[in-house]
Amino acid sequence: MSDNNAGFTPPPAPPVGFSEVTKLDPNESNKTILPIVLFLILLPTVHRFYVGKIGTGLLFFFTVGGLGIWWIYDVIISITGNFTDKQGRKITRWT
Repeated sequence: MSDNNAGFTPPPAPPVGFSEVTKLDPNESNKTILPIVLFLILLPTVHRFYVGKIGTGLLFFFTVGGLGIWWIYDVIISITGNFTDKQGRKITRWT
């Protein structure tokens, strides 16, 4: 009897920490929360441009974040995972 698996080597194991790519929920954005929060702290207004909301980004800039009220609202909404991108998809992943 001959060995049918002669010369066969299995594929290498995936790297440690590797996970299969999962499909994104169509209502979930591919953007992440961490840059939004960093932009809010370091460069307010840029977070709006990052998610594609150019018009509200300009409005945010010229009103100085709605005199700070809009800025506080955006911080709370971002941290809780309810901030949305231009298409209305929620940004829920931190990294």
